[in-house]
Amino acid sequence: MTKKEKHQKINKEFCERYEVDFDIDDEIGGRLILTPFEYDGPLSDNSIDYHQSRHTVDCYNNASDSTHDRVSEMETFISELRVKFDLPE
Repeated sequence: MTKKEKHQKINKEFCERYEVDFDIDDEIGGRLILTPFEYDGPLSDNSIDYHQSRHTVDCYNNASDSTHDRVSEMETFISELRVKFDLPE
C-alpha cells in the first residue's frame, strides 16, 4: 500500500466513525470541519478541525469541555489508525 493510499484509508475510517455524531464540511482545502449536530452554524465554537494530510484535530480554546474530550478521543483514534496502517507520526 502506498503512502497516499494509507492517508486515504485513515481519512475514510475517521469520517466513517464520526459522521454519525457530526456534520462534516469539507469547504476548507485539506481540512474538514466537524460540527456536532446539536449546535447551529457551520463554525460554532464547538466545531472541530481535522487536517487530512497531517491527521490532526483541534478546536477553539473556548469550546465546551465535551468538545475538548471529543478531541482527545479523536487523537487517540487517529494514533490507532496510524499504527494500523503503519504510518509514523
